[in-house]
Amino acid sequence: MDYGIYGILIGIIVIVLGAMLGSMLVRRNFYQKIDDLDMRKQSVLSASVPAELQKFKQWPMEGETKEKFERWHQSWDELVSVHTGQIDEALYHAEEDLDKYRFLKVKSDLNATEQLIEELESMVHAMLDEMDEFNQHHSSLLDIVKKDEKELYQFRKTLVAQNSAFGPTYELVESEIAAAEAKRTEMITLKQEGQVSEAYIAGQVLSEKVTKIRELVGVIPQFVRTVQIDLKQQLNQLRSGHKEMQMDGYALEPLGLMEEIEQAEDRRAALMDRIEQLDFDHFEMDMQQLSSDIDQLFEAFRTEVDARQYVKKEFATVKERDRQTSEVMARLHQEMTRLVSNYEINARVGEEFEQLERERATLTANVLDIEQALVAQMIPFSMIKSKVQEAKRSLDQFSAMHERFIENTNSLRKEELEVRNKLESWKRELSAHRRLLAKSAMPVVPTDLTSDMRQLQKGVQSLDEQFEKAPFNMTYIVGLSHDVEETMDNFRDRVKALLRQVTYAEQLLQYANRYRRRDNEVHIALTLAENKFLHGEYGTAVEIGERVLGRFDEGAAREIRQRVEKGLEQQELLRK
Repeated sequence: MDYGIYGILIGIIVIVLGAMLGSMLVRRNFYQKIDDLDMRKQSVLSASVPAELQKFKQWPMEGETKEKFERWHQSWDELVSVHTGQIDEALYHAEEDLDKYRFLKVKSDLNATEQLIEELESMVHAMLDEMDEFNQHHSSLLDIVKKDEKELYQFRKTLVAQNSAFGPTYELVESEIAAAEAKRTEMITLKQEGQVSEAYIAGQVLSEKVTKIRELVGVIPQFVRTVQIDLKQQLNQLRSGHKEMQMDGYALEPLGLMEEIEQAEDRRAALMDRIEQLDFDHFEMDMQQLSSDIDQLFEAFRTEVDARQYVKKEFATVKERDRQTSEVMARLHQEMTRLVSNYEINARVGEEFEQLERERATLTANVLDIEQALVAQMIPFSMIKSKVQEAKRSLDQFSAMHERFIENTNSLRKEELEVRNKLESWKRELSAHRRLLAKSAMPVVPTDLTSDMRQLQKGVQSLDEQFEKAPFNMTYIVGLSHDVEETMDNFRDRVKALLRQVTYAEQLLQYANRYRRRDNEVHIALTLAENKFLHGEYGTAVEIGERVLGRFDEGAAREIRQRVEKGLEQQELLRK
């Protein structure tokens, strides 16, 4: 039971101590806030408002300046004399209430005081910002007065000194300067009356006017000189040039150059109207475009002059070449007649000749068209130049086609000559082979070689007969000559091989006869070899002879073969 009482007492003591500790912490926080609010109050009082107000005393205290100065001065006096006392009193009572533990009342009073201080801070900041803006307006007005006064004077001086350069815009520019001067006077008057804000607005308008006048003074003389003088002179030159060139025989109407000149004049007049209205939006770009178009007109005239010189120079050459092609074509007709009578003309050659005739007809028509155009003087020289260039291309095309045609026709004669030369050579060679075989020591000419010779003779005779049939079919003749040439090559090789074999067999057997008496077997073998040789079996005779010599003299057969090869080579060289 006693322990329970002690527990209650301890609990009460703990609660009391906790309450005291909490109270101390709350009071500490409130005192800290009171100190913070007092520091914020001191910060408000230390603002530079009095110093800024002191600056205003150097300006005329009239109008807006006086009204703003009095309002700001009154607001600051109220802040210092009234609101500061209210804050001090509120903070003092808050400390007294804290000593009496009136925490809720202290909290409410401090919140109200903090709100008041925030309002005063906002008021001071707004006041300083407004003063700064007002000061800037004053400074800006001073700059505008100094700068624009000098610039307006210079504008008027330039306008008077260069009045002709401004052309019809002189009075408009002068009125712009006068309006700017009036706005400057208005700005100065408002400033002297203390109406700084209105004077600042007037100053901004004045600056815009001065900027506009600066741009006008900078560009108008150039624009007037270009549009009213330079471009006009160029268009007059184009008109005069157009008239002179027409009198000199130039056909310019189809080109529509005069219409373009008049359109350019209308555009120039429109630009002049825009200058008189001070309408310069995209003006320089439009002016440059017109200048570029006028340059193109000059280029068109130069093109016609160059084209005339080109036509006079080149057309004479074209006519001479056309005359030459006419003579060439006449010779080609005669040549074609001879070709048709001598050769079977293939489709390609005939087609090339027809193309030449068509190209020649086109060329003649072009030349005639150019001559008529020059006489009529109704077509511009630039168009005639194109026709002359086309005629030159046609002449070049005709020349190239003529060269190909001559090459193809010459190939027919070349093929004929080559085949005829080969034919004569083959006839001589065939006779030579026949004599060679007749003079040779071979007892019998092989039947197949005789057959090949007769076949070759028929081929040569058949080829020779083709040249007795006009017109010649050169395609067939060339093909037949290739067959004869192949047969002749094979026959030539066979004759050489046969002569080599017969000569070798003959010398081989003669050399082997020295061993005939050695024994009866050798005698019989050599007798058989001789019989084979006499009956045209030269290969068998060689085999028997080499076998016999192999028994007595192994190197003899090789030496005999080498001697035969060398002898035949020397004979071949002598025949050549």
